[in-house]
Amino acid sequence: AKLWVDVFGLIFFLFPAAFLMVRLSLPWFEMAWTRQEISSNAGGLPVWPVKALLPLGFSLLLLQGVAELIRRVAALMGEVAVETDYERPLQ
Repeated sequence: AKLWVDVFGLIFFLFPAAFLMVRLSLPWFEMAWTRQEISSNAGGLPVWPVKALLPLGFSLLLLQGVAELIRRVAALMGEVAVETDYERPLQ
């Protein structure tokens, strides 16, 4: 039952939220990159590399979600043993 909850959570919660964040943050980064935004502080460091981390991070989260989904589906099919003991006692 834990595997089904994981699959449901990945498909209906993680993927839509991460995809939405990538979709909303990508234009924000593109605008900063096109304008070559810099900080208003004395040094004037570029801001766009920091803004690039948001869509990059959520894209990597999507890739990890795909890997976890494949792993959970393989476990449901009996191909792989997946440990889903989330509440291990401290040793």
